[in-house]
Amino acid sequence: MEGSRKPLAKVEGRRKMRVSGVTVAWRGTPNLDDWVAYIANGTRSKKLILADHASERKVKSLLARLQTLSKKDIEKLAKG
Repeated sequence: MEGSRKPLAKVEGRRKMRVSGVTVAWRGTPNLDDWVAYIANGTRSKKLILADHASERKVKSLLARLQTLSKKDIEKLAKG
């Protein structure tokens, strides 16, 4: 007989990059490799994904690296 389990907690966030002004959003579940980071201030039809099915550590280090890049370089990193 199984009891009901609590659903896993989802984490979401947004950060505006200093140099480029691009807003990057991310979401995922702690301790799972299901994190995704994407450019949030693009159009709905053209959502540029920076990282997909990545670990939390990989996404957080990517966000730190993006702080110093220009908008052109960030969009070059993204896979649309």
